[in-house]
Amino acid sequence: MKKRKITIKDVAEYASVSPATVSRVLNDYKWINPEVKERVQKAIDELNYVPDFTAKAMVRGRSQMVIVIVPVINNHFFIQLINTVIQEMKRYGYYVVVYTTESAEEECLFLGSPICQMADGILNATSLKELLPLQKVKKPMVLIDRYFEGNTSIDCVMNRNYEALYRGTEYLIQHGHQKMVFLVGAEGNGIAEERIRGFRDGLKSHGLPWRNEYVIQDCWKIEAGIRYASLLLEQPDPPTAIIAGNNTLTVGVLEAIRNHGMVLGKDISLIGFEESDEDVQAFARYGITSFRLDTSAIASSAVKLLLDRLEGAGTNAGACIESLELKFIERTSVIHIS
Repeated sequence: MKKRKITIKDVAEYASVSPATVSRVLNDYKWINPEVKERVQKAIDELNYVPDFTAKAMVRGRSQMVIVIVPVINNHFFIQLINTVIQEMKRYGYYVVVYTTESAEEECLFLGSPICQMADGILNATSLKELLPLQKVKKPMVLIDRYFEGNTSIDCVMNRNYEALYRGTEYLIQHGHQKMVFLVGAEGNGIAEERIRGFRDGLKSHGLPWRNEYVIQDCWKIEAGIRYASLLLEQPDPPTAIIAGNNTLTVGVLEAIRNHGMVLGKDISLIGFEESDEDVQAFARYGITSFRLDTSAIASSAVKLLLDRLEGAGTNAGACIESLELKFIERTSVIHIS
């Protein structure tokens, strides 16, 4: 026989209080007699009462839940991003659900799922390459380090990716480099495109030609860094410098350099991206000149934007686009050549 589900009325009778009092305890109202609160909590524990989350959400019109969508969670950037979002949201009484997908089709299905419909808002480091599916979601949403040309409807917090690559390219040229390769992830999401544009304009402004073989686009993973850096280093006339487009590609390039018995900052120059506290420590240890993303600042800014929307601030205003500067950290991995 199926066991009867314990209700809020059962808890009230057990604790000799009204159902309204039980509700106030569950919602952590401040002005409740401590003795009554303790009695209700004891009843909840002894009866193993589990609140009906869905019903509660329907009554209040809020689920107190937000969703974070990221491509992967085995990357220091996304780990730190998620942890910061959880800590920030917890301060305001929100639960956080994390969903991972590298597939645009899968993400579209998830955005239409019941759990997404129940959420109050979404923080999205999306895998989608088109803006339209995101615009169809009738929930407050903030894009995290994702850029769509012409976006005027969805809030966004992003890094100044164009400026970073322009500066990095210029820095290498000023150190005498003319044969430099930019290794970057796949197209989409604006990050790769903005960084490629910065690289192209950096070359152009110093009179250097654009060569298709100087930009390699594949994925953002360590394996890609190892594979392509190895191919580059084995060429008869290899590049003198590599710019790795994110933290994992930087790690891969570094491993390829070491595998080939080369010395960083002597036999080859490298500029990378550090995107977490772990990266900062590792890159400093190996002397990697890099751009530093303030991941916690990105996460905190995204949370603030979402909370503002949830509280109705700027509801009728257009999209808010915030851009954060990438700090350039000069170490020893770039050598001056004549």
